[in-house]
Amino acid sequence: MSDKPSKFVPSQSFAGLQVIDTKGVVVGNVKDVSVDFRNKALAFRITTKGHAEMDVSWDDVLSVEDVVLLKKELDVTAATVPPSTLPSIQAAMICPKCGASAPGRAKFCPKCGAALT
Repeated sequence: MSDKPSKFVPSQSFAGLQVIDTKGVVVGNVKDVSVDFRNKALAFRITTKGHAEMDVSWDDVLSVEDVVLLKKELDVTAATVPPSTLPSIQAAMICPKCGASAPGRAKFCPKCGAALT
């Protein structure tokens, strides 16, 4: 048995930490700590660079300091993208006066200043 007393850390202190795999690749950032009460297990909920979410088991974590260092390489292609975080696509607009391209949400042309409809 360890002589050191337990040190409890609030889950909010992990939020935002970068997650790095064994190859030194930044996988994403910690969004939250997930708890499996039935199996008495912890996991980090990770938001990947592709805006997907995945859980990384505490057993796969090597160290937690300034970053979360994993014991293995992660396959982030298996992560799922929550519907609420899917990027909205806005078509580009063409200025009727000068022909310049403008973002779909623009009200005025970024080149000539003409009103876009």
